[in-house]
Formats: sequence, structure tokens, C-alpha cells
Amino acid sequence: MLPNFLVIAASAFIPFLVAYAWYHPKLFGGDTWAEVAELTAEQKDNPVKPFKLGLSILLNFLIAFGMYNFTVHASGVFGLMGADQELMKTGTALAFLQEHGRNFTTFGHGLVHGFAATILLVLPIEGYTTIFERKSAKYFFIKVGFWLISLMLIGGVVSAWGWTSIV
Repeated sequence: MLPNFLVIAASAFIPFLVAYAWYHPKLFGGDTWAEVAELTAEQKDNPVKPFKLGLSILLNFLIAFGMYNFTVHASGVFGLMGADQELMKTGTALAFLQEHGRNFTTFGHGLVHGFAATILLVLPIEGYTTIFERKSAKYFFIKVGFWLISLMLIGGVVSAWGWTSIV
């Protein structure tokens, strides 16, 4: 299983779509988010600069690629073969992929992995930074909730469509 970089690149925009809804003024956006994040009026009104926006797209791509590696289990065979596509078409690698290659490549499987990634990675990282930044529990839950939804959707997309079969 090779990554489908077009799907992975497209899924890098999922956090932007989730943020549009999640931080909407009727949910946690507007004054609620600014208050919880302790933003000044100047910070709140200052738009994101193009460089930082581009950097966030790159970071989202890395997240999506990481979710691909976390959700598409057969991708490990490619690594075991030293990233040699020709070895993937013969012998044990080919036999394994023919028998098991499409196992667990569903949207639902990716949702489960997105949930697991949030619990195992995002929750402790956000918890740690929330504690030492002296932010509120509400701040913590807003951020973890955002990443929970984002990672579950990214996981679902890359699990179902983010790979290319060699066999």
C-alpha cells in the first residue's frame, strides 16, 4: 500500500473546515474563544499572515501523513521492503498484500484511529501545555474537542481513500 498523496494533501484541509464550524461564534468562536484563550483585542483582530497560513497547511499535511501511517496498517509492508516498489510485487510481500492488504481500510476504521490518536497524543500534549500555560479546563476541552473531530475525519478519509494498491 502506497500513500495517495493527493488524498492526503486534500485531507490536510480538514482542520480548516472543522475550525470554521468549531470556532464559529455560535459554538466556541467569537468572544467565547477569545476570552478562554485570553486573547487581547489587538490579537483577536489581527489576521493570520500568509506565511503562517502556509506553514499551518504544511503542518496539517504532516498530521494527515502521520494519520495515514497510523491507520493504513499494510503500509508497514512497504517500509519492511525498504521502500522498494519492485519487492512489493513479488514473494512474501505480494502474498501478504493479496491476502490482507485491504483489511481495515474503511472510513470507520480511520475514525477509531483518529479517536485513539487524540486520546494517546493530543490529550496528554494539550493537557501538559494547558497546565503549564495556566489555562482553564474549558480551554483544554475546546482544543481537544477540535482535534478529536479533525483527527477522526482525517483518519477516516486516509483510511478509506488515502492509499494506492500495488496488487
